[in-house]
Amino acid sequence: MLPLRRSCRSFATTPLRSYPIAEPTTTTHSATATTRSEEHIEHPKNYKPLYTHLRGRALLNEPSLNKGAAFSKEEREVFGLNGLLPAQVHDLDMQCQRAYGQLKARTTPLSKYTFLTSLREQNQVLFYNFVLKHLDECLPGMKELPGIAALGRLNLKFLFGLIYTPTAIQKYSTIWRRSEGLFITEEHFDRMREIMITNRLPKNVDLIVVTDSEGILGIGDQGVGGVLITIGKGNIYTLGAGIKPARILSVVLDVGTNNQDLLNDPLYLGVKSPRLTGERYDRVVDKFCNVVRESYPDAFLHFEDFGTRNAGRILQKYRPKQSCFNDDMQGTAAVVLAALLSASKVNAIALKDQRICVFGFGTAGLGIADGIRNALMIEEGLSPEEANKRFWVLDRPGLLTTGVSKDHIRSGQELYLRDESEVEGWAKDAHSGISLLEVVKQAKPTVLIGCSGMSNAFTEEVRSMARFRGLEPDLIWPNSMAQIVREMSKNCDRPCIFPLSNPTHLAEANPSDLNEWSNGRALIATGSPFPLVKNVTDGKMYKTAESNNALVYPGLALGVILSKASALTDSMITAGVTALAELAPALNNPNESLLPPLKDLRSVSVKIATAVANQARAERLAKTHTDRDWTEEECRLKQWDPVYRPLELVDNA
Repeated sequence: MLPLRRSCRSFATTPLRSYPIAEPTTTTHSATATTRSEEHIEHPKNYKPLYTHLRGRALLNEPSLNKGAAFSKEEREVFGLNGLLPAQVHDLDMQCQRAYGQLKARTTPLSKYTFLTSLREQNQVLFYNFVLKHLDECLPGMKELPGIAALGRLNLKFLFGLIYTPTAIQKYSTIWRRSEGLFITEEHFDRMREIMITNRLPKNVDLIVVTDSEGILGIGDQGVGGVLITIGKGNIYTLGAGIKPARILSVVLDVGTNNQDLLNDPLYLGVKSPRLTGERYDRVVDKFCNVVRESYPDAFLHFEDFGTRNAGRILQKYRPKQSCFNDDMQGTAAVVLAALLSASKVNAIALKDQRICVFGFGTAGLGIADGIRNALMIEEGLSPEEANKRFWVLDRPGLLTTGVSKDHIRSGQELYLRDESEVEGWAKDAHSGISLLEVVKQAKPTVLIGCSGMSNAFTEEVRSMARFRGLEPDLIWPNSMAQIVREMSKNCDRPCIFPLSNPTHLAEANPSDLNEWSNGRALIATGSPFPLVKNVTDGKMYKTAESNNALVYPGLALGVILSKASALTDSMITAGVTALAELAPALNNPNESLLPPLKDLRSVSVKIATAVANQARAERLAKTHTDRDWTEEECRLKQWDPVYRPLELVDNA
């Protein structure tokens, strides 16, 4: 430790209170509301000082230490800040109020994004505290982002959209002002380790978020601009799990782009050539993963928005070698499984006895089925064959059976085919196969999961399936969803209906319709946020569960980081999912949400992380706490909190 020159222990903020992990609370103060997420960051550990040799403008220019106008009079004296700041000292609450007004003054998603980015680059504590403070606060006049249902509120979903709005990614080369993250190209192949080690300060890394930018949700191939996705995901890890920003590394594998608009743009900053494929692509990915494993053996590797051709095979290749995760494939399945587990407790049907129908069996539907299938084997002890038989899946040819042409069966779907003999005598259309209504009548599912990407596919007149099936509308699912829901309700007192396609305008059904058609009995989870629903049974307004991946992946990562687990196994994911399901408000009132609210994300992440870390220990994959389980308080102690801590000046001589 360098010798201390001057100590400055005063806070420019309200004194911290010890915060136990307890029930959500809300208290009003000034222009903001203190939610559980904000209170959860108040902890005695934040009294510990930070040490720095920086003074004057150098300190103001360091975003991890800068307090702006919140530097106290004493701090201004000790750190040579007199004359560099306005006279008044404003605490963190006042700074957040100012940021609130500044954000409201911005009128476009891009201007809001650039404001928040600038705020984060100047003052990390203020940025993250501001976002947490305003998770549920109303902001009149905010417009809906492309692909984000803001519902007139500056909620977490909306802020996520601002953190990595599609517009900013598409315009990355145009709005670029300063470099952030690492950019790895094929040209760096022989020097990749040197580049990653030399250009990474500090040296310790807990989390690496990497993309090749090919499959960015909603906008596809964005080349080098995909680095903003990795930065945005890192922000959410910090918000949700409390992972220290300085210990997160954002990486884009710039392997070229097939986006002709980018290739034709003279300002484009990335590699101006078509995407690498085949062996050349695999060499770059393999080299990168090997460098990560050798240089940062305890880091958690998050694969983000890789293209459909590569995402699955990359995950399967590297899962046995290092702790890694693909949010698009595993995150969605995990949060849906959590909703299903809580629903199973509400409708008193064990998971192994649920009869699950998946409508739309592409990448998302298949991933969800695989996640539930894993839980059936891990938690319920079913054999693979027994687990497969709990599913009835529909895709372009209708119900997938052994009688469907192999030309219509994609990799992974074959596990879920029903034997043709099982459906003998079922009504079948010559063009569209066995319909959803027929499956509901014959199979009597207790769970219906929608992953079709079809707006209003579950409405009174379901005739728009031509886009999904490529056939004439009159031939496609001519039955009504109301009829389907009512049919399900005949066979199950509390049917589980999950219209998961997002954003909101692509959802298969509206929760209010589902509530009406089921006479208030349906247990509902959606893929996007919806307004409160008036339950027809008691006339009260309730929030519908939103199956947002952000509820689960921060906690999974925190659990791996705490335990330094060498892998993230299906059993570890299931342990985290089970912990998430146990927090469902529906367990106390069946009309409430099947998932906890996003505003409780930090405390939810602690619960998940504790379960994941302890499961890693049980599987002998953990490098820490090998002799005992983690406690929630120990997990909480490891979280980074966006609050101003005391600073102490050290001698740099």
